[in-house]
Amino acid sequence: MYTLLRAGFSNRYIAWRLNRSPSTISREITRNKARNGYFAKHAHKSALKRHCPNPKRIPSDIWALVIFYLNLKWSPEQITSHVFVSLYSIYRFIQQDKNKVGVLFHNLCSRN
Repeated sequence: MYTLLRAGFSNRYIAWRLNRSPSTISREITRNKARNGYFAKHAHKSALKRHCPNPKRIPSDIWALVIFYLNLKWSPEQITSHVFVSLYSIYRFIQQDKNKVGVLFHNLCSRN
C-alpha cells in the first residue's frame, strides 16, 4: 500500500489491487498517517500499540472462591461484586461445568 501511495495511485486503485474496499484503504491511511504522510513502518508500530494482549487466565483459587459462593446459592451477579471475575466468565464456567455433567448450575437461582 505504501509503495502504491508513493507512486501516486488513487485509493480506489489501491483498493482494487489489494482486493479491499476503498473505504478500508481510506480508514487505514487516516488512522496511521504520520506528520509527513503514510509510512508502513509507522502504521505497523501503531497497530501493535493498539493491539490488546490476550487476556490472562483466571487462577484456580479464584475459581474455587466462585464455586464456594455458588454453593452458598449466591447469584453470579453477587459473586462479581466480591470476586474480580466478569459475569460472562462465571456463566461460561457454569455452562462448561454443566457440559461435563457437573452440578454447579443447580445452585443458580431460578424463578419458581
